[in-house]
Amino acid sequence: MDIMLVGGVSLMMRALSSKLHKEGHRLYVLSGSRDPGNHYQHVFEQYDFPYDCPSVEEVFRSVQPDVTILLGAFDGNFTGQDQKRETVRFSASLQNILLSWAAIGKGRLIYLSSAEVYGDSYQMPVSETMAPAPKGIRSLMLYQGEESCRFYHEHLGRDVLVLRLDRLHDVPVNPREASEMICGRKCLDAFRDGSVSYRSNYHYGLTYLGDAVESINKLVSCQTHREWLYHISSSKAFSERQIVDAICQSLGDKVERIDNTLEEGYCVILSNERLKQEFGFFIWREPEDTVQRSLRYMHEHSFRFLDAEHQGLDLWHRIYYRVMKTLGALVPYLENMVFFIPFFMLNNRATDSQYFSKIDFYLLYVLLFAIVHGQRQATFSAALATMGYLFRQMYGRTGLAVVTDYNTYVWIAEIFILGLTVGYMKDTLRFLREEKEQEVDFLQERVSDIGDINDSNQRVKEGLINQVIDYDNSLGTVYEATEQLAKDQPVEILFHAISTIQQLMKCRDVAIYRMNEDHYANLIAYSSKRAASMGNRVYIPDKKPLEEAFSHNEVYVNRSMEKAYPMMAYRIPTAEKIQTCILIWNLPLERMTIAEANRLVIIGKLVQNSIHRADRYLQSLHEGTELYSENVLREDAFEKLVSAYRDAGRKNLTEYTLLQILCTKAEQRDKARVLCHTLCEMDYIGRLSDGNLYVLLSCTDRKGGTLVQEKLEKLGIHSSISEESGL
Repeated sequence: MDIMLVGGVSLMMRALSSKLHKEGHRLYVLSGSRDPGNHYQHVFEQYDFPYDCPSVEEVFRSVQPDVTILLGAFDGNFTGQDQKRETVRFSASLQNILLSWAAIGKGRLIYLSSAEVYGDSYQMPVSETMAPAPKGIRSLMLYQGEESCRFYHEHLGRDVLVLRLDRLHDVPVNPREASEMICGRKCLDAFRDGSVSYRSNYHYGLTYLGDAVESINKLVSCQTHREWLYHISSSKAFSERQIVDAICQSLGDKVERIDNTLEEGYCVILSNERLKQEFGFFIWREPEDTVQRSLRYMHEHSFRFLDAEHQGLDLWHRIYYRVMKTLGALVPYLENMVFFIPFFMLNNRATDSQYFSKIDFYLLYVLLFAIVHGQRQATFSAALATMGYLFRQMYGRTGLAVVTDYNTYVWIAEIFILGLTVGYMKDTLRFLREEKEQEVDFLQERVSDIGDINDSNQRVKEGLINQVIDYDNSLGTVYEATEQLAKDQPVEILFHAISTIQQLMKCRDVAIYRMNEDHYANLIAYSSKRAASMGNRVYIPDKKPLEEAFSHNEVYVNRSMEKAYPMMAYRIPTAEKIQTCILIWNLPLERMTIAEANRLVIIGKLVQNSIHRADRYLQSLHEGTELYSENVLREDAFEKLVSAYRDAGRKNLTEYTLLQILCTKAEQRDKARVLCHTLCEMDYIGRLSDGNLYVLLSCTDRKGGTLVQEKLEKLGIHSSISEESGL
């Protein structure tokens, strides 16, 4: 196939051109620049035109490509140094390219975007159905490019693909390529400076460049595709701390680790499920391996990554750079001496010429070097011209006559004055130009800083506005919501507490555990499968982060984003033997702050009062029963409890199983005694209106109920799972 690559020199361009060439495709490149020095490998024809040039349409008509790949986020012509100007140029360029491509009426267009379009932080891998929330000029620029491509696909019916790529990792061959990748930047910092910084709460979905290019090749070669948008990612979370750990493992103790972790974290990982199901996706190289290979390559080719003054450079390259630096300083003087020879010869020949005797070649020689190199070289060339002039004058006169001639000194003064004046003007213009460039760079940095400060102030402003407007955050609202629990029936409080915490914390996944004096936590209510993922019974000392936070009466905050632990957890301290633990799952990273932790503490303590009231109520229901009193409820109380669990089950706040004990009425006392010593603390025993003995297994599904049945069978207790319709 004929494939048109649209983009500047970059790591992605090098990898794509190499892969597509190996697959036998014929490659054309639209470089986007008139600089012919840009080198592209394996290219059949290269077109050096700006993207917004009218000739772009003629290029497309001439090539008639089967597939056009716009590098977009990986275009080397858009480095992000002047983002506002680049955004305008990018938008104009993209529209011209899309119009030119659409005019030929054939082929497929692939636009490469990036995970940068997701400016927010997400706990779970982000799928293609989730709308981007760009923050910043560059991310907005890339998202606008996606929308432009989507317009051609949906409204014009053209074959357009948008590919969002996660952060890439590969072995860089120069500092520029290293700056394009997070792993490359960290490796270069460690290798060059001996220190590397990290933020432990920053997570990325790192993808090997070769894997990404392989996926792009599949979409280039495929006949059909179901969707217009695909994510290319390993879908594996990798933190900056893990990158630094891999670097330190490779370099040892020579690297200083600097922890720059801030309160606000970041996590964006693209989901590749759509691509994997349709085309497949394989991971051939992990980031740890790339880190080791990158450091090995930097060590073997240190002259590419280190400057001449760096101590890490080997001896021969240091000598080489010093020699080259010395030669670089001597080149203008050598050039001056070499050019002096033809001017000296011209001056000697012109002296006896009828037509050229009036031309002062030495004056032209001095002016040339004054204009090109400045005052220093003008002085040196004037000195050489003076020696040449004196030497030529001594052909017909003695040296004393030459040095005592008034015209000699006038000529020397003329040469030096003219050369020094022109050289001074040249140096002044150069200084002014450099000063202007520095001032422009400084002002651009200031503008960028002002933009960042403005974005930060805007976020602070929005946060303060939300605190004022969003009445759900006020303590009065928290108190009012928790006070509603006091009006509920005691048997319903546990489940209504879940809804209250969901409402106040604005989180879907909430679980409530009860922890006894043996440090076992039993699940009593939860809002989703995710909230109950830690299990029905947890031994807290096995969960070291939770145990440490609970022992200090602090809120546990999962800043390392470990999937096995909740985002926040709090054990409400009381004087009771049994204490309540609240676990918050799936909380956005930006809300894992001190303010949210304090709010959880307040909510927990207010909810705890109602939960204790429910406990005291249930304890009182054990009294007066005809059966063995421990953990056995009266008939009316047990019916209310079953009804409460039934309503909670319909609302997906818990799961339960109701077992009917198959025994006669005379055997119920003995069976209840055995059950009390066999079942868990949060299971209840009682009779219903039909007179039969039942066991309510809290937080237990049908499969768990079957396991309990098997356990009771071994104790000689027969049971059956009671259907809700029969109650």
